[in-house]
Amino acid sequence: MSELFDQFVVEAQELLETAGGALLALEHDPADRASVDELFRAFHTLKGASGLFDMAAFTRLVHAGEDTLSLLRDGRRSMTPELADRLSRALDQCARWVAALEDSGALPADAAQAAETLVRGLSGVSAEGAAGGGEAAGEADAFPWAAALAGEDREAAGVAAAGGVLTAIDYGPDPDCFFTGDDPLALFRRVPDLRWLRIEPAEPLPPLAQMDPYRCLLRFRALSGAAVEAVTPAFRSVPDQVRIGSVKLAPVAVPPPAKPIAMAAPGSLAAAMLEEQARILDLPGSAAERGSRSAAVARAVAAILTALGRPADRAVVTAACGDAGTLRRFLADGPPENSPPEMPVVAEARPASPRRALRVEPERMDALMALVGELSVVKGQLGPLVRRVGDGELTRDMKAFSARLDSLVGDLRHAALRLRLLPLARVFDPLPRLVRDTARRLDKTVELVLDGAETEADKDILDVLGEPLLHLVRNAIDHGIEAPERRAALGKPPGGTLRVHAFQDKGGVVVEVSDDGAGIDPAAMRKAAVAKGLLAPDAAAALGDDDAVRLVFAPGFSTAGSVSDLSGRGVGMDAVRAAVERAGGRVEIASTPGSGTRVRLSLPLTLSITRVVVVEAAGSVYGIPVAVVGGVQRVPRTEIRGVKRAESVVLRDRVVPLVRLRRLLGQPADDGHGQGGGHGRGAGGGADCVVLVELSDGPVAVAVDDVGERADVVLRPMTGVLRGLRGYAGTALLGDGRLILVLDLRELL
Repeated sequence: MSELFDQFVVEAQELLETAGGALLALEHDPADRASVDELFRAFHTLKGASGLFDMAAFTRLVHAGEDTLSLLRDGRRSMTPELADRLSRALDQCARWVAALEDSGALPADAAQAAETLVRGLSGVSAEGAAGGGEAAGEADAFPWAAALAGEDREAAGVAAAGGVLTAIDYGPDPDCFFTGDDPLALFRRVPDLRWLRIEPAEPLPPLAQMDPYRCLLRFRALSGAAVEAVTPAFRSVPDQVRIGSVKLAPVAVPPPAKPIAMAAPGSLAAAMLEEQARILDLPGSAAERGSRSAAVARAVAAILTALGRPADRAVVTAACGDAGTLRRFLADGPPENSPPEMPVVAEARPASPRRALRVEPERMDALMALVGELSVVKGQLGPLVRRVGDGELTRDMKAFSARLDSLVGDLRHAALRLRLLPLARVFDPLPRLVRDTARRLDKTVELVLDGAETEADKDILDVLGEPLLHLVRNAIDHGIEAPERRAALGKPPGGTLRVHAFQDKGGVVVEVSDDGAGIDPAAMRKAAVAKGLLAPDAAAALGDDDAVRLVFAPGFSTAGSVSDLSGRGVGMDAVRAAVERAGGRVEIASTPGSGTRVRLSLPLTLSITRVVVVEAAGSVYGIPVAVVGGVQRVPRTEIRGVKRAESVVLRDRVVPLVRLRRLLGQPADDGHGQGGGHGRGAGGGADCVVLVELSDGPVAVAVDDVGERADVVLRPMTGVLRGLRGYAGTALLGDGRLILVLDLRELL
C-alpha cells in the first residue's frame, strides 16, 4: 500500500471517531449547530479523501450522509432518533470498511450491496426531510440564505422594492471536480438571466501554505430571473451536487444611496477597496464569523487610510467596523478632528500556533523502547563494577558518575515512555455510543459518567484495555442496572448511573467501572456454583461473601436466567480477567446487594519495561512482576500451619494459602524443611522468606529461598523449544549480567 493510502486510513479512523462523538452530542442537543457543522465536515472530508481511491461504495455512502446533513444545516430537517440511528449505522459500516482497508487494502466483496441498503435508508430520510420542509422544494425556507439577502443584493437582483419570484441555485461542487472535468464557473455562464452570484468557502479554509489549489472548497449561490425548468439543464452533469428551486422574496425598504467615500477620490482604487470592505461586513454568517470579518476589515481599512496619508486611531477604526452602515458613515464623514494619531504598533499579539502532531511508525517506537531497555540493563552493570573497585578517589568519582548516569537513563526512559503514552480517551470514546445502544435495546435509562479520559497509558495497554472495558460496561447495563419500573419500586431514580473512572496509581493505570444497580447477591452466587458443579454444597456454604462474589471470574460461570446476544453465556468475566492478567495486571471486584458493583482494573503503565522482584529457589534466580507483589516478609516456621499436604499462614490478619516455589517448579525440596520450604538465608534457618502475591482469586503466599533486589528489565518472550512453556512470562537480563526467568504465577498457581 502507498504512503498516501496509509495516511487515508489513519485520517479516516480519526474522522470517524470525530463524527461519532459529534453525532452523540447532536442527538443529546439537536440544536447544537457546532455539532452539525463538525459532523458535516467529517462526512465531507471523507467523501473527498475516498474519491482519490477506487472505493466507489465508500464514497457513495459518505456522500449520501453529507447530503442528509446538508438538510440539517439548511434547517430543512431536524434531528430525530431515527435519523441518528441511520447515521450511526453508516458510520459503523465505514469503520468496518476502514478496518478491512487496513488489513487487506480493499473493500469487502459485498461493499456495494451494503452501501446501497444504507444509502436507500439515508435517501428516505432526506426525502422525508425535504418534503417536510415546506409546500414545495423551492419554497423560500429551503433557501434561507435567499431570504436573508441584504437590500443592495436584492437591488442587484432586481427585486428589492417590489419583491418577486426568482430561481435560487445552491451548488456545492465536489472538491475533486477539476479532476472530473467540471468547471463551476463555466456552469454559471450557461445559466440564463443570471441576476446575482456569490462564492463563499464551503468550510474554513486552511492556511495558505497548506492549501491545495487543485481542490475546490467553495460553495456557489445564485439567483436567476429564468424559470426553474430553464435553469436546470445547465447543471445536468452534477444533479447530486446542486439544489434548484423557486423562491419568492418579499420587498424590502431600499436605503438611500450611501454617501460617497470622502476619504478617497471618487472612482479611485482606494475608494473601491474601502467600499469592498463595507460589502464584506454585509455578508451573512455566524457571530464568530462576523467577529473575524470585522477584525480583518478594521486592519485593512487602517492600512488603506495610512497609505492615503490619513491615519486614524486603531480603536476608532475598530469601532467603526462594527457594521457596514457605521463604516460608510465613518468613511464619508472622516475621523474626528481631535482624533489622536495612531501609536506605532511594536508587536501585535498573535494567537498561539496550533499543536502539530507527528506520526511515527510503531516499529520505530518499539525499537527506541528496546534500546532504552538495553541501556537500563547496561547501566545496572556499572554498580557491581564500582563495588569491585574498592575505596579511593576513583571509586568516589565512579559513584558520582554512576549516580548521574542513573538520573539520565531514568529521564531518557521517562521521555521515551511518554512518546508511547496516549490518553484513555481512545478507549473511552466508544462507550457513549455503546451505552446509548445497549440501554435502548433493553428499555433502560442509563447516564454514563466518564472521568479521567486524559489519563495516559502505553498504546499496548490501551489495546489490552479496550475489549474488557466494553464488556464490563455492557455487563453493567444488562445485569447490574435495573429496569426503570424496578428501580422506582425500590425507591431509586428511574435512570441508573454508570461511572467509568481512570487514574494513575503507583506507576500504573487504574480503571474503575461502577454502577448503582442491583449488585451481586453472594447467596445466589453460592447456589449457582453448586448447581454448575463448581463447588460442593459444604464448600459453598463455607465460602465468604467476598469470595462468593469473585466466582463471577470462574470460567463458564453465570447467574443469568436467560442467554441474550449481550451477555449471559458465562464467557465474559473470565475473559476480562485473563486479558488483564496477561498484560501483568489484576482485576478486583466489590459489590453490595441493592447498591451496586465496582470492578477495578489495575494495569502497568507500559509493557515495554517490567519491574520485577528477584527471588531465588534451589540455586536458580527468577523474577516475579512487581504488579502482583503485595509484600515481602519472613515468617517463622512455627506460624505455618499444615493440613494434609496444604499449608497456610496468617498475613495481615488474613489466612492465606502458602505454596513453595521449589514445588511449583518441580525442584527438589530443601532438606531443612520437610515441606520443601527454604531456610530464608540470613534468618537463622527458623523462618521462611514469603512473597505475598495478589491474584484475582485472592492472595497467595509463595515461599522462596531468598529475596533480592527490585529491577527494571526488558522482558523477552520465550523462543525455540521453550516457546509455549506454561508458567513463564519470558526471560530478562539483570544489570549484573545474570539471565533470569520471569514467572507467570497465575499459570503456575
